[in-house]
Amino acid sequence: MGVATSNVDLVQALYHRFTLDDVASALELLSEDFRGEVPPSMSAEPDVYEGREGALRYMRAFEGFIEDVRFEPLEVREHGGKVIAELRMVGRGATSGIEVDLPVVVVHEIEDGKVKRMDPYPDLDAALAALDGPEAAAQ
Repeated sequence: MGVATSNVDLVQALYHRFTLDDVASALELLSEDFRGEVPPSMSAEPDVYEGREGALRYMRAFEGFIEDVRFEPLEVREHGGKVIAELRMVGRGATSGIEVDLPVVVVHEIEDGKVKRMDPYPDLDAALAALDGPEAAAQ
């Protein structure tokens, strides 16, 4: 892999850097051909984010809506060659001041020591169904 770290450590480092508001450092952990997709089931504004610029555009999309956005990992583990992170997205409404605390599960594909792809799901069952098929999540 070229980096003396596990895939789980890599994903944990990614969220830690975002939490420290060190976006430039976090982007270094993404591959040049990074792809993240927010599906219609998880957002009123679904979109595809490609490359490091796309990831930066995703983070900037919170500006004016949610302040102090953080992704707090609850559990990060490998599963079928990918890394599943159960997270809490927390922040505060920019105009309302209302606390935001949303659960999300993100499946990460790692290639050559970098995060190549991130796919969010509303919960662990949905993520497992996408990875293993619907019958596996029900077990």
